[in-house]
Amino acid sequence: MSVTIKDVARLAGVSPATVSIVLNGKGKVSEETRKKVEEAAQKLGYRPNIVARSLVRGKTNTILLCAFIKEQEKLSAFYGELINRLLAAISREGYYLQIVVKGEFFNGHPLDKREALLNIARNSLFEGLVVLSHWPIHYSEVSDLVKENFPFVIVNQRVEGEGVSYVDIDHYGGAKEAVKYLIEKGHRQIAHLRGPREHRHAEERYRAYIDTLLDFGIPIKKEYVVEGNFRRMSGREAMEKLLQISPLPTAVFAANDKMAIGALQVAKERGIKIHDDIAIVGFDGIEAVKYTDPPLPTVEQPLGELGKVAAELLVESIKGGEVKKIVLPCRLTE
Repeated sequence: MSVTIKDVARLAGVSPATVSIVLNGKGKVSEETRKKVEEAAQKLGYRPNIVARSLVRGKTNTILLCAFIKEQEKLSAFYGELINRLLAAISREGYYLQIVVKGEFFNGHPLDKREALLNIARNSLFEGLVVLSHWPIHYSEVSDLVKENFPFVIVNQRVEGEGVSYVDIDHYGGAKEAVKYLIEKGHRQIAHLRGPREHRHAEERYRAYIDTLLDFGIPIKKEYVVEGNFRRMSGREAMEKLLQISPLPTAVFAANDKMAIGALQVAKERGIKIHDDIAIVGFDGIEAVKYTDPPLPTVEQPLGELGKVAAELLVESIKGGEVKKIVLPCRLTE
């Protein structure tokens, strides 16, 4: 049975209120009384309930990261790295971070993000909320957070609307840089392994691919665009299809690094020399592309900056700061 303040008070011969004053370091008591309380607490092995104390003070210094991501048991390299960066950034701001990952289905039913987020907002254990989602987030799903005046920030996605802070990455600009890089290398037969149509970032990268080709007067070839699902295997399957087309593309822009790696594997198995016979560029900047043979150019997302800015925005919001909408640039690395 745990020791309570009343037990300490009884042993020290004082009131529970006096014990509270001594242990919290607030208020004035005599040195003799303070000593008796501290000795009694030590003798009984009293440990304060940190959560209860935090609730009484109205401050827990705890932030929740709610991630709506597929495959809860196996986070992708991108999401895993982003969550690690967020954890580090939140810790530097002096807060604790708790993480809950919710998939497409929750308790057997399609997940209602609005209800899940509202329940979190009404949980007094958390001072703020970071929202990360594989699926698009709509304003209606976070409008209750705005009404409740609950501090939150959306990461890696833009949700327009009053009262919503977000930090996202310029996926369109980064993809344009990748395609322009290939064009400046002399390529005109450029294929694209696009991501799933329902994924907003995949669509932004696809749109950038189309716009950049048009900017340079390069005809669009429908057969050069193959849809994948951001997985390595879909990159392999897409590359198999591209290698059946005549004329063969001389370059491939993949909507993410996993598909780029899959495409590279197929090309090497067919005896095609990467960079000489065909160029491949990915997107994300995951660690794995540095160790492929040969290493692949990629559009690197600034995950460290993304986590840092998200943490700063949320802390500002907790302290009553203004709503901000920030888009970070990304860069191509060879």
